[in-house]
Amino acid sequence: MKSLKIVLLFILILIFFLFKKFEPENKKINIYRFEKSLFETNSEKIEKDMLVWEKELGTFFESFNHEVLRTNSQKQTYQSEILNFVSHPDMREAYDTVVKKYPNLDFLESDLADAFDRYNQHFPKNKIPTVITYFSGFNFGVVTNDTILAIGLDYFLGKQCYFYKHLYIPEYMMLQSQENFIVPYCIEAIVNNEFGIFDIGNDFLSQMIFKGKIMYFIDVMLPKYSNADKLRFSKEQLSWCKENEKNIWASFIDNEILYSTDVKKFNSYLNFSPFAKRMPKESPGRIAYWMGWQIVADYMESNPNLTLEELIQNTQSQEILQQSGYKP
Repeated sequence: MKSLKIVLLFILILIFFLFKKFEPENKKINIYRFEKSLFETNSEKIEKDMLVWEKELGTFFESFNHEVLRTNSQKQTYQSEILNFVSHPDMREAYDTVVKKYPNLDFLESDLADAFDRYNQHFPKNKIPTVITYFSGFNFGVVTNDTILAIGLDYFLGKQCYFYKHLYIPEYMMLQSQENFIVPYCIEAIVNNEFGIFDIGNDFLSQMIFKGKIMYFIDVMLPKYSNADKLRFSKEQLSWCKENEKNIWASFIDNEILYSTDVKKFNSYLNFSPFAKRMPKESPGRIAYWMGWQIVADYMESNPNLTLEELIQNTQSQEILQQSGYKP
């Protein structure tokens, strides 16, 4: 009996290690923290640092110089401008706040790795961008081009950050500064960069359907995120949308918005704003993202054989609406 127990124990230990061996690793991507390299430079190593920046950032390096520093690397005074910038007390305080808030980026490295794996499954020919973080001077959240995905960490210091209040940033925009919105923002930036060519209609329905495609795309890439985070809404804003879905749709119809090309009528439905025009104060701006998502989700449910790529490339908004069978 004793020998049998020893054998069983050995088998259990063997099974444990076999499962451990084949357990999928938590994948991560490498993120280049440009803001750290920038603020840690000095007069002795800035020339070497510049070579690293040019290599790591590519064309984004000059974009950063132009948009944030208001200069370019060819100027004779460039190095002194950099050193003055990183030694300025206000800039240094802002950088220190960033590093305190984000001492490491483990959650970004793992969440983006997971999203990129899913992206590669659906679009194997598309290249995965190099991810960097940087100090944007409180001007930019996420920007991307064909090679770089750049995250301005100073844009995501939390809605209570006193810098934003000091800069008189509106409250509805301070909501966007939460770290749980970073990854959805990244995926939205990638969709717009890669598939913006299919955003061709200038009427509200076309715009709403394209925004719905963006949200459906984000939903596929980030299944573990909450719907509120995917939309970059508060929980209260999302609840309001669900409770008032019929009223939202009725407002579009009654005010003849659906086929309108007058941007002034629906601008707040597509962009961040204190609330949606012609709707209560509790309504969120960018409400078209949520409504479009409902329509596109119904459309895909009615067309289960469609791929994500086919959805993105279909520019027939009226067809999508009709085939969705959407009824709020």
